[in-house]
Amino acid sequence: MQTNSKHSFAFLVLTYNHEGYIFEHLESIKYLVLTYGAKIDVDLIVNDDCSGDKTQQRVNQWLHLNAHLFRHIHTLYHPKNIGTCASVHHMLLRLVADRCKMTAGDDVYSFENIFELTQHEPEVAMLSGRALYLRGNVLGVDQRSSVLSTATQVIYKKNSLLHRFKHFSYQNAPNLLYAAPCLLHPKVQDYLQRFDVTEDWPLQVAIARQFPTLRFQLIDAVLVYYRRTAGSTYIVANQRFVKDKILVYNDLINQEAKWLEQLRLLSRKACFRMKHKILSKILNLDMYFFAAALLLNLKKIYSTHSKVNIAVAKHLSHYSQIKQSAEQLQTQLSNQSCSG
Repeated sequence: MQTNSKHSFAFLVLTYNHEGYIFEHLESIKYLVLTYGAKIDVDLIVNDDCSGDKTQQRVNQWLHLNAHLFRHIHTLYHPKNIGTCASVHHMLLRLVADRCKMTAGDDVYSFENIFELTQHEPEVAMLSGRALYLRGNVLGVDQRSSVLSTATQVIYKKNSLLHRFKHFSYQNAPNLLYAAPCLLHPKVQDYLQRFDVTEDWPLQVAIARQFPTLRFQLIDAVLVYYRRTAGSTYIVANQRFVKDKILVYNDLINQEAKWLEQLRLLSRKACFRMKHKILSKILNLDMYFFAAALLLNLKKIYSTHSKVNIAVAKHLSHYSQIKQSAEQLQTQLSNQSCSG
C-alpha cells in the first residue's frame, strides 16, 4: 500500500544468460530514472532464471553502485530453470507499484519518458510503442514490423481484444505496456501459470477474456530497442515454445462457439506445426482473412502510417550513449578486479 501521494513505477527485468547485455539494459533504466524519475517512486525487480554465465554477478555489481535510485529492489535468482511464465508470476507477486514495464535483460530502453507514457486512459488494457530492432549492436527500423503494427491497429480497432489476439495480428512484445490491474488479476495469473516459456500470448488472451471492454492503444513513440540474439527463447527453448503455442491454440479452439472462427484457428494451428515455411503461409486460412482486411483498409492504413515519424537519429544517439556508459562501467569493474 502506498504511504504517500507520489506515483510509483516498477521495472521488471527478465534475465537469462544476458551477461553481455545486462549493463546496457540497466544503464538505460538508470537514464530514465535520473532524467524523468524525480517525482516517481521507482522499484526494480530482477528475475534471473538460472543463468549459466555472469548475469547475476553483473546485476549485483550494478546494484552496488546504483541501489539508491530505487525505492524497493527485489532480486530473484533461481537455482534451477523454472521458465519465463513462472518467472513473470514470481515478479508480479512482488509488484506494489501503480504501473510497471516488463522487459528482457538484453533489450534497451529508449529515451522516451516511460513514466508519463504509462499514464494512459483507464479504458486501455495494453499500450504499445513502435519497434526498433537491435541486431547485435546495430539499431534500425524494421519497416515490415512497423507497417504490420499500423495495419493490425487499423484492422482490429473496432473489434474486441480477444478477436485481435485469436487471429493473425502483429504486436511487438518488448514495446507492450500492460495495465497493472490487468496483469495482477487472479484469473490472468492462473492462466499464465499453465504455460512455460511463452508469456506474451497467454497474457494477452487472458487479459482479453477478463477485460473484454478494454482496448489496445498504439502510439508512435519507441519505448524499447528489441534485441534479437541467438539466446532468444523461441530459439534456445524451441520445443517448449512450440508446446506453449499449441496449448494456446487448443484452448482458443475449445472455447470457440462459431464454426468459422474455429476453422480459422484450426488452420493457424495446423500451419504453425508445419516445417515447410512456404506451405505454412499458403495454407493458412487466417492469412487470407488478414490480407482481405488489409486491402479493404488500405487507404486508411496508408494514411495512418504516412504520419508515423520515428526519430531514428535521436535513438541512435541515445543508444550510443547507453552503450558507452555500459562499456565504461565494464572497464571500471575490470580495472578494480585487476588492482584487487
